[in-house]
Amino acid sequence: MTGKRLIFIAILAAGAIALALLLWFTRTPEAPAPQAVSDIAPPAIDRVEVHLPEAIVQLERSTQGSARQDARWRLSAPVNARADAAPLQTLLTLAGAVPHQRYARDAIADDVTGLDDPAIVVRFNNGAPIAIGNEGPSPGSRYLATAHALLLVDARALARLPTHWRGWVAPTLLGRERDLVKLTLPRLTLSRSDTGGWQVAPKNADRGADYAQATIDAWRESRALGLEPVDAGRQRIARVTLRFADDSTRRIDVIAREPELILRDAERGIDYYFAANQVAPLLDMQHPDALGAARDRSLASSAIPLVDPDEPTPEDDQSANTGE
Repeated sequence: MTGKRLIFIAILAAGAIALALLLWFTRTPEAPAPQAVSDIAPPAIDRVEVHLPEAIVQLERSTQGSARQDARWRLSAPVNARADAAPLQTLLTLAGAVPHQRYARDAIADDVTGLDDPAIVVRFNNGAPIAIGNEGPSPGSRYLATAHALLLVDARALARLPTHWRGWVAPTLLGRERDLVKLTLPRLTLSRSDTGGWQVAPKNADRGADYAQATIDAWRESRALGLEPVDAGRQRIARVTLRFADDSTRRIDVIAREPELILRDAERGIDYYFAANQVAPLLDMQHPDALGAARDRSLASSAIPLVDPDEPTPEDDQSANTGE
């Protein structure tokens, strides 16, 4: 290789290096990714702790062998129950929200932001607490306080977060994910057959497959109007037992049928209040609105006696594996 060729190659290499350096020093720096309310991304959140004025609600994600995106949430305190999806989703959305304003922690007085006495304080996993304050100056905005900053976020749904633990419990008695195989009501029993239908006992209580299925659907879909701690002064008048495919059971006590239906989960310490028109769908297998008034007939108490609430049953003698 001649000396001229070597010099030419050296000049080209130097030019390439000079061009690379020029591009490096004149590059446009990448904008930093927006910082969300929480340092923990919503998909990575497995536990949520909600501090309310009168209680601390602890929620936990449980996949129970299913895919993570299908995971279900439960309360582990102050009661053991399924979580209501709506307020929980509001908090998970909040975790990933990007504030449109950030201030120093003491930039605005706490009595203005409402952070001197926040109604709700949240922790995601083991992260620092996040306090939820008053509405901000713009519509739908709200003040939040983290350990080091005051945030202003657009979060209209935060105004609807429950401030009592009862509001975090699912208002339905039974989730559709549970594999119910037997439902023992005060006057009749429904048992799932091998073909997936429901058999009714005693036979004279059977009104047909549509009525049986409607009863099961009522237990899966009916939503309580309210939840209250157990009123120890009121005793059960009957009992309902739900048995699942894994052989676990759940017992629900009937406390009152009128003027409103009250069903009690004594183990969880919750009384569920339903409208009076839910008595027939849930307890008596009556669904004239679904099948027509011509097929409506009441259950005669003389033919199908009520279970004596004080009489022990074989199921009462078994230890129950609680589940919903």
